Amino acid sequence: MYRISINRIISALFIAALAVFLVTSNVRLAMNSLSLYEYGFRHYKVDAATGLSLEQLSEAGRQLRDYFNSSEQLLDVRITVDNTTRSLFVEREILHMRDVKVLVWKVYRVQEGAFVYLFLFVTLGFFILGSNFGGRVRRLLIIGSIVTLVFVGAVAAVSLLAFGPLFLLFHFASFSNNLWQLDPYSSYLLRMFPDGFWRDATLLIGAASVAEALGIMLLLAVMEWWRRWRMRVARSKAPQFG
Repeated sequence: MYRISINRIISALFIAALAVFLVTSNVRLAMNSLSLYEYGFRHYKVDAATGLSLEQLSEAGRQLRDYFNSSEQLLDVRITVDNTTRSLFVEREILHMRDVKVLVWKVYRVQEGAFVYLFLFVTLGFFILGSNFGGRVRRLLIIGSIVTLVFVGAVAAVSLLAFGPLFLLFHFASFSNNLWQLDPYSSYLLRMFPDGFWRDATLLIGAASVAEALGIMLLLAVMEWWRRWRMRVARSKAPQFG
């Protein structure tokens, strides 16, 4: 019974790791996508809200992206206005972005940890059990994909119906201070990235995760069909006796 329980725990962790890996991978891609930032600037007319040109906003987005992947603790986005270079954000925004960066890096570590677990599970499983392990991996991949679809679908439904309260709850749960409570009339950060942008980004991350989960299931279905087709062909070519 003890062995059965351990196997169930290991399998459950694989299912969870698959869902976590898909979602956090897409979060990482989104955080590093300058194209996504520029979409938000254009779609929400951020140039009109901030007085900055789309070129200046794009440069600010590039510096934000680079900051998340650097060792710098404090953000210093600098733009050129009338041949003068100045910092775009005030101290409160800079300190909040330091907290955001800590959170982003935690997401990165979770993604990497999920990948390591998935890799070790599959590698060691085939090494220890051989080809017999293939069927178990296939079942767990299907279950993990279904779990991903259910989880992402639930988050997407809530985001469509009540993104504001969900986004507020996220901030209360993620940050231990109130630095994220910025003035919407003076904060460049809030005007550059309005709530609508974050809703769109959340839905995009969800859509990508759903597409990947469905892709895994489709690939497994095709592989299973191919395996059965080859077995039928082999049986048809086998010598018939009697």
